[in-house]
Amino acid sequence: MRKIKTNPKFVVVLAFGGVLAGMVLYGCKSDQSPPAQSIAPTTEPASFALFGPPPHKTGVQLWSENCMRCHNGRPPEEFSASQWDVIVHHMRLRANLTGEESREIVKFLQASN
Repeated sequence: MRKIKTNPKFVVVLAFGGVLAGMVLYGCKSDQSPPAQSIAPTTEPASFALFGPPPHKTGVQLWSENCMRCHNGRPPEEFSASQWDVIVHHMRLRANLTGEESREIVKFLQASN
């Protein structure tokens, strides 16, 4: 019969991986119930409770931060007020803008016209 040689490095790495996987699985075990909260519940989202509401940005800031990521700088005078309304409405989903942010951008673009 032929004897198979085992590489000691492979055995060590395999053992270490098994121990690591066991530690991860043991750490994920949840036998405890979460501690009771002594703070009164709020209606604000959790991120607002930690950091406060996001700062209000102007239409110029939102336009330069969002539109300039993909588009070259187009002057606001290039399109009419109604055209900018349609363009921003179309791009709102692609740029992941909120309704308030898109209204601020439209207001800036229409005022610059």
